Amino acid sequence: YGTPEFYAEQFSDLLADVEAETPSTAENILSGFYIALNDWFDYHEQQANAYAELRVRVREALAV
Repeated sequence: YGTPEFYAEQFSDLLADVEAETPSTAENILSGFYIALNDWFDYHEQQANAYAELRVRVREALAV
């Protein structure tokens, strides 16, 4: 896991789905990548906000 060969195998699985007779598959792969990227960004943004809120609460508690 985590090696270039591992990721090559993952990409190979996606590329195997691309067919000349169904060009929408390639578009769906790209759209899926963008969706996943945005989902991960949103997740990490929410996590960063949760840590920021916790930091404020900790600083307020320790300032007492």
